[in-house]
Amino acid sequence: MPPPANRSLALARQLIAGGRLAEAVPSLRQAAASQPDHAQIHVELGQLYLQVGQSGLAVPPLRRAVALDPRMATAHWRLGEALAGLGDPAGAVEALEAAVRLQPGLALAHYRLGLLYYEQGQSQAAADAFRRAGRSGLAGVGKFVAEARALILEGREADAEPLLRRAIKRDPGNGEAVGLLGGALAALGDFAEAAKCYEAALKLSPRLVSAYYDLTRCRRITPEDQALLDGMGAALETGLDDARRAKLLLAQGKAFEDLGRHDKAMEAFDAAAVARARLVPFSLAGFSAWAEGVIARYDAEMLARLAGAGSEDRTPVVIVGMPRSGTTLVEQILTSHPAAAGAGELAFWSLRSRMAGQDGAADPGAPFLQQAAVDYLALLRSFSPTAARIADKDPWNFFFVGLIHLAFPRAAIIHCRRSPIDTAVSIHQTHFPSTRAFPTGGEDLVGYYRIYERLMAHWRAVLPPGRMLELDYEALAGDPEGEIPRIIDHVGLGWDEACLRPQDNDRPVRTASVWQVRQPISRASVGRWRRYEPYLGPLAALVER
Repeated sequence: MPPPANRSLALARQLIAGGRLAEAVPSLRQAAASQPDHAQIHVELGQLYLQVGQSGLAVPPLRRAVALDPRMATAHWRLGEALAGLGDPAGAVEALEAAVRLQPGLALAHYRLGLLYYEQGQSQAAADAFRRAGRSGLAGVGKFVAEARALILEGREADAEPLLRRAIKRDPGNGEAVGLLGGALAALGDFAEAAKCYEAALKLSPRLVSAYYDLTRCRRITPEDQALLDGMGAALETGLDDARRAKLLLAQGKAFEDLGRHDKAMEAFDAAAVARARLVPFSLAGFSAWAEGVIARYDAEMLARLAGAGSEDRTPVVIVGMPRSGTTLVEQILTSHPAAAGAGELAFWSLRSRMAGQDGAADPGAPFLQQAAVDYLALLRSFSPTAARIADKDPWNFFFVGLIHLAFPRAAIIHCRRSPIDTAVSIHQTHFPSTRAFPTGGEDLVGYYRIYERLMAHWRAVLPPGRMLELDYEALAGDPEGEIPRIIDHVGLGWDEACLRPQDNDRPVRTASVWQVRQPISRASVGRWRRYEPYLGPLAALVER
């Protein structure tokens, strides 16, 4: 290495060792410029940019390092970190997967992969990555947290709780462990303790966006929480990406709602929808064309032609509807029955539907349906090997009702309906992962709802009479003693009084309804939109006159 480059590199490393990171940047940049083919210097420069919060500047030197030495695992790892910081999860996953292939013992790369898989809705892949992180060298607190994350993804919050408490006992300042414990306790229904965890996490890290969101959904915000509001306002002034900005705005909106400031609440919810729209592009025209294709393909003639091609098994109960329409409540009611279990929200039919259309065939065909039935039952049985009925409550399965009917002509399908405007306002106020490509506000949400109505009208017309139970949230909230027996009868189970008390069901709940489903059934959420009537904007088109 030439002397000038050597001196620049030595100075940069000395400054970094002394914690003077920003001062080290010019020297390390000079060393990299003097030695353009030295992969290690480019990795160090990229890592330094990451340390000073400059993910965009980190990418070029890290890409250069990868090009110079494709087998340098740390270069791929740091590149993955930089791309994740820039909001490129696909690129980040590709780089991190390359890193752990080259060096399987990179525990932190496995851990980062787990976080990215989770954000993309790949729960099992995320759990596996967290466990690999624990086996690859994480020790003590890190190992406890990684294993707890895996357990939570598998629905085993009760098993994760003691691990997180051990982690916090060893390191009380570990905000991640404190926040995860809050999430586990909330899923188990202990909202008071969960709120304390989120408050503690925010004291440790006042910019922790997820803790603000989760805290506002564990308890009501009061005038005594001004410091919390100030913290949210300060965090919004920092350089947040669209994903974190949207989630923080939703937390702020919920706080304003609790304080009765509905104008400010709607302002925050609107801004959150705009931020999410930048993050998750959506084409209403494209979605409409796709829905029309589904309607044309799964017509009455095709359903009649393939009748009897699927499985006669009655184990599955598929609960569909728009998000925020009562699907979680229906799952809680059903799984209160001793002969029923829940699988949460499964992406099975979304993935299988894509497979059905890949070859351009006119219909999925009997062999495809039979294999889908075998695979789906195996997946459901992984949640309960003995339950007579197992619920899949992914609301977006309303897209795939025709395919589900063909694969399981005797399995129960329940369609949850709710007032269009109450549904839309609730969606507008709720965080959804970026893997759910749909709008949460404005004219696009109105258009999306109309397409959902069109699809459901089609299924209603082409399915056999009585095939799908249609359940109105307002009727269920107003007359649970009359409506709940309809649910249990439709799925083919004998009556059990426990189904009238879903709030006593102690199974973990992880959806946005985590607080509501722990309360006795009531009409408190019916007509919530009226609080926002002057501020609805485009959503007013969904008000039923």
